[in-house]
Amino acid sequence: MRVTLETSGGFTGLRRHATLDTDLDDDLRNLLAGLSAAEPARTPATSAQPRYRLTVHHPTGDQITELTESQVPAALRPLLTELLRRATP
Repeated sequence: MRVTLETSGGFTGLRRHATLDTDLDDDLRNLLAGLSAAEPARTPATSAQPRYRLTVHHPTGDQITELTESQVPAALRPLLTELLRRATP
């Protein structure tokens, strides 16, 4: 399964992009599905806080999740860290 990350915001304001082909376990898929279906959190977002847009590409349609740094759940952190490691401007 292909997962794409797009970043924006943060102190530098750089936009970065990464794509990773990986197997997502059911727990992580369910977590992402829940986050994308949930109403956006009411936490104040500042331009200094990184923003993440994760897209999980499915044959039946893409699933998009948008988060700020403070909204990233611990279970999602390893995937996000790997995508950030691969990200390029």
